[in-house]
This record gives sequence, C-alpha cells and structure tokens, in this order.
Amino acid sequence: MSPSWHESIRLGLCPDRVVFAVYGRGLRPAVLEKGTVPVKPHGQEPWRAPLAALPDVLKEHAPRTTEATLVVSNHFVRYLLLDANPDLSGRREWREYAMHRFEKTYGAKAVSWDVEVAETRSPLPRIASAVDRALIEGVIAAFNGSRARLVSIEPYLATAFNRVPAAMTGSSFWFVLQEPGRVLLALIREGVWQCVRGRRAGARWHEDLARMVERERALLRRTELCREILVSAIGAEQPAAMDALNLTLLPSGLAAGERAFAMVCG
Repeated sequence: MSPSWHESIRLGLCPDRVVFAVYGRGLRPAVLEKGTVPVKPHGQEPWRAPLAALPDVLKEHAPRTTEATLVVSNHFVRYLLLDANPDLSGRREWREYAMHRFEKTYGAKAVSWDVEVAETRSPLPRIASAVDRALIEGVIAAFNGSRARLVSIEPYLATAFNRVPAAMTGSSFWFVLQEPGRVLLALIREGVWQCVRGRRAGARWHEDLARMVERERALLRRTELCREILVSAIGAEQPAAMDALNLTLLPSGLAAGERAFAMVCG
C-alpha cells in the first residue's frame, strides 16, 4: 500500500449529528482533528438534517485537497442476506437480484433505493445494502461544491466488521453493532453469514441483549446456541457478562468518552 500524499477526512452521517476525523499524510496517518456537529432531525427522512450540514463541515474542516470517506449510519441502511446462488455471476447480476429481493421485501418504495452487494467468495451468501438514492445524490452534490474528493461511501456495518480481528472472522459468533437508538445483530457460523437484522433499541439496550439474541435465534429456528458474542458499541453503556454467553468487546483505541467517534476512528 502506497502512502497518501493528501490529507484525508472520514465523516459519519447519523440522525442527530455529523461526526468527522481529519487525518494527516503517510502510511500511518495521525488524527489531526476530530469533532461532532449536532443536528436536529426533522421530517420523515431523518438523513436530510445531517446531509444539510455536510457542505459546511467540508468547507470548514476540508479546505484543502482532501480524500474523503463517508460512513452511513445503520439508521439509514437496510440490509438483506442473499443466499448463495451458483446461477448468478458478476456484480451486475447480483445487484439486479438484490434489487428484486428488496422490492419483494419492502414493496414499491424500494425502487427509489440505491443497492449494493458485498463481494465474497463464491458460492457463499452475500450481504446486500440499500439506502435512499436521494441521500447518495445529496452527498455527491455536497462534495461537488468542495475541495474534498469522495473516495467511498460505506454502510457502518461494513466499516465496523472490517475491524473484527482476522482470527475471529472464520469462527462462529454473534456480531452486535450498537448506535444510539439502534442495534444490529448478525450471526456468523464458521465464517459464513447466517442473518443480519436491525432493531430499534433504547438507552438500556445492554440489559436486553441476551433476550435480543434469543429472539433472533428463535426466528432462525435453530436449536443450537451460539455462545460467542462480539459487541461494538458507540453508547456509553456496555453489556455486562451474561449467563451461558461469552461476551467480548471489539478492541478499540478509543476511550470511553470518545466512542462517538467509532464510525470515523479505528
């Protein structure tokens, strides 16, 4: 990997804030600045408030030539697990199949969504993600008026799972990803995705985690219990040890008071 000759900025788009971290140059760039811009959600499309704040964030914190990555909160992303399908080949066919599945699951409103499918080894199941196309178009418009170059847009699930230790990715565990107001649960068995589902969650989500896992297991109609749980949480509250379950917190270099930056800082 060659070093970047430009500064970079990572931005997180959340219902109530835009979070950002500016990095210097080089192979192991240091964080030069990080911060949070609060916004007030409004209307039926909660992504519009942080999107409206994005141009000012770029103008103030990316005034020079900068490479940018945008991480989208799971509040704004829908996920589906696509079964392995040997009849599909190539990114286009998988994407068309995913669009069909989203429309079948969510109805006509899915026609206005932008759909992507994660790459994986064939013939394994794949994760498909969808966000409102208007959100993507708004992000592109915000960057067109700035000096920052948009390199990628990532769903938060992808960002967080990329930080799972390599030694775990081929094993079996529940991956729990928490943001204020939302918890995402995914089951991985021997390195293969079995399910992914988002749930609304209150401030005391950590006390209900064992019951959430049990409900997901019941929906999968599985009698065996996967006891390993890996948690990545932005909230200040962390789940405590649970009977019959082995709980691990995803390693992070962030202090407890800085977990709000988990979307943009490793």
